[in-house]
Amino acid sequence: MTIPIYLHNAYLKEAAGTIIEVIKENDQRWQIILDQTIFYPRGGGQSTDQGIIFTDSWKGKVTQALQKDDKIIHYVESSQPPPVGTELKEILDWGRRYLNMRLHSAGHVVDFALYLLGYSPAPLMPLKGDHGKKPVICYQGIVEKDIREDLEKKANDLVSQDLAFSVRLVAHEELEREAIYLQLGLPKNKPLRLLTLNGVGSVADGGTQVNKTSEVGQISILPLERKEGMTYIHYRLV
Repeated sequence: MTIPIYLHNAYLKEAAGTIIEVIKENDQRWQIILDQTIFYPRGGGQSTDQGIIFTDSWKGKVTQALQKDDKIIHYVESSQPPPVGTELKEILDWGRRYLNMRLHSAGHVVDFALYLLGYSPAPLMPLKGDHGKKPVICYQGIVEKDIREDLEKKANDLVSQDLAFSVRLVAHEELEREAIYLQLGLPKNKPLRLLTLNGVGSVADGGTQVNKTSEVGQISILPLERKEGMTYIHYRLV
């Protein structure tokens, strides 16, 4: 099992870890599993972290991280890696991580703004988001009115209020009571993370977030896309 340090402290840029498994892909690429990690694995609409892991005599470039069951696999470019049991240091590409955090939190700000405007979770039910190079939130349902200007104004109002994000682990029953809506397919047999925007509401979430909305920066809502009963809200950071 890999302990996901990033879920407890998204601002930690460096950490120590121990190699618990090494799988060779080719002479210059390895899958390395650590006992704990600050590298966020791609998923939930958030891009993978990158960075380096190293010892006094060896260094590897982490190009991506993926989660498989309870293990987080680091895809590492390097020469022959150290053996299992080696202690090493982890360092994030912090610029990349912080941008990913801002993009992810911006998506939630947009979603909370839509909720405050009275459009979510009905008639627009959130299904999924992609907070990468072309951020978008996908909703089931259609609103014929052009809400782009109102949505952008409300989202940036939340940014300007410098509202706090907070996260805690809760049982599924509490999530049902507290969340504005529940995404489909959430597991019921383990604690889940409840993301709360102070004074606004809560939703289920699994990624890394900034501490306050002011860190997100100015949000621009792009022209809405509507097709086949779905609404796609594209956004970007200015």
